[in-house]
This record gives sequence, structure tokens and C-alpha cells, in this order.
Amino acid sequence: MTLIRINSRNVEQKIDQKKSINSVMDFILQDLANEEEVVSNIHVNGQEISPDQDNIMNSPISDFESVDFTLTKSVDLAFDALDSSGAYIDIMIEKIQKLTVLYQQNQTAEANKLFGEAIEIIDLFIQLMTRVQRTFKKSGLVKGQKTETIAQLEIHLLSILKALIPAKEKEDIIMLCDLLEYELIDNLTQWKIRAVPELKKLRIQD
Repeated sequence: MTLIRINSRNVEQKIDQKKSINSVMDFILQDLANEEEVVSNIHVNGQEISPDQDNIMNSPISDFESVDFTLTKSVDLAFDALDSSGAYIDIMIEKIQKLTVLYQQNQTAEANKLFGEAIEIIDLFIQLMTRVQRTFKKSGLVKGQKTETIAQLEIHLLSILKALIPAKEKEDIIMLCDLLEYELIDNLTQWKIRAVPELKKLRIQD
């Protein structure tokens, strides 16, 4: 019989061995986890797997010797994301600096390829910050509207992204470089030195 554990503790409830790991995870979240908890890690036979590994997640638990689930409060995961966001912002800024140099050197083909990558990771950053703030609001750490700092930075960032696309389509390299080198880098730097520390302070108040 497969050994199923949650946070290193054996699951006492009898679970149908024909159920898939996905089904067992759903059962844990619905019946055993607290409302604010999520599955943060899954180990199968001692090896960490990703929830998007369908071939494993859809397999019956009887195929394995052990399945370990780690439950973590969603708010703790949000703070973890904030802790690593500084390094993520540095990566974005580095890409933007490289992108600006490529446009200035008229290496358009390579620049356009990197442009797509930069927009994609910035979009992921926006999604991350949105999820973090939504989690904080749901947990009660944040009440009411967003702070003025965060609201202004979000509006500014979205306006920069909105301006970048037509500048690229028009091949207005001067406008592109100005938006990238000054507006975008400054905005991301402000997220790092002002907005993220502001959100991190909520851990102290919790």
C-alpha cells in the first residue's frame, strides 16, 4: 500500500489506491487542508515533481511507494515570492539594458527577439504582484485599496508597456530606447526599493 503523507505525517484516512495523485491532492485540499493552505510541493518516491507532470499526476497512487504533500499557507508563499522578487527584478533590468544596447546598435532582429522575452517576463512579474496583493487582501493583511506607491507604480508600468508596442511597430528606436532605458528601468527599480519593502513590512505587522 502506498504511503501518503502530509507535511511528514501519515494520512490516516483510507484512500482508494486506484485514485490518481491529482485526485488525492484534490481530496487533501477539500477535506484535510485549512482554507488558507495550498499544496506547495509534491514528492513521489522521494523525488520532487511538478503539478504539470500529467503522466505522474494522473497515475494511480498504487504505482508508487510513497507520495508526500507539503501544505503551506498561501500568505507564506506570497512572502517567499516577495523575498525572491528583488533578484527577479534585477534579471528584468539586465535584459532591458541589453535590449536597449541592441536597438542602439541597430541589431534589430536580435533586439526584436529579446523584446518579446522582456515583455513576457514583465507580464509574469505583473501577474505575480497581483497574486501577492490578492493573497494579502484575502488573508486580511491588506484592507481597502492599494497603497498610493503601489497603485502609481502599477499605472505607470502599464502605461509604459502600452507605449512600447506602437513605438516598436513604428520602429521608432529613439522612443523605444527612452522608454526602455529611462521609464521602464526606473519603474522596476522603484518596485524593488519602495513597493516590495512596503509589502514585506506586512510580515512584521502580521
